[in-house]
Amino acid sequence: MWGQIETILVRGGIMMIPLGACSFLVVLITLERIFILQKKRLVSDERIQHWRAWFSERGETESLSSNVGVSIAGLIMTKIVQMLPLSKSRLEERLSDLARIEKHRLERGLVILDTIAGIAPLFGLLGTALGMVEVFSRLSLVDEAKMSALSSGISQALFTTVAGLMIGIPSLIAYNLFTRRIDSLMITAEEQINLLVDAFFDQIVES
Repeated sequence: MWGQIETILVRGGIMMIPLGACSFLVVLITLERIFILQKKRLVSDERIQHWRAWFSERGETESLSSNVGVSIAGLIMTKIVQMLPLSKSRLEERLSDLARIEKHRLERGLVILDTIAGIAPLFGLLGTALGMVEVFSRLSLVDEAKMSALSSGISQALFTTVAGLMIGIPSLIAYNLFTRRIDSLMITAEEQINLLVDAFFDQIVES
């Protein structure tokens, strides 16, 4: 295995080091976001039922820890009830702010995926450019070996472009899929919160 890695590094040259780092980050962030962005964790209907029971029983804020979990609606409502009662305008403002905060939390790491999707192909092109410089430096060889050296050098130079695209394309796909998933989760969470607010409006909004 280490022999194969060494061969890849030798073929790609120095630019395979940042490309390797980009590849590692893509895999790490993708696996972490797949685990974090699980629908059953973030928009659990069971947690919403706990909140309905809490409002119905007019629970104390000290008992909120058992209702929160990691659900988006739970985290937002925990902060809301600690401010009660709120005016309608203030409630809308705080819900908007807290939703933006939660979305930012869920998007952690996505900016790195987006950045890698852009720079990995550029690293590949830079590696190719450096390789082509080396190729043309070999043109001083004698005629018999010139074509062999030239074809070998071009093959090596293009290797980093291929590697950059193989990293950048999956990064872009992952970024778009995660962004879409976060939007979907936030819509579901907002619907859950709206149902709670509508059901217990009198307890949440000051008269």
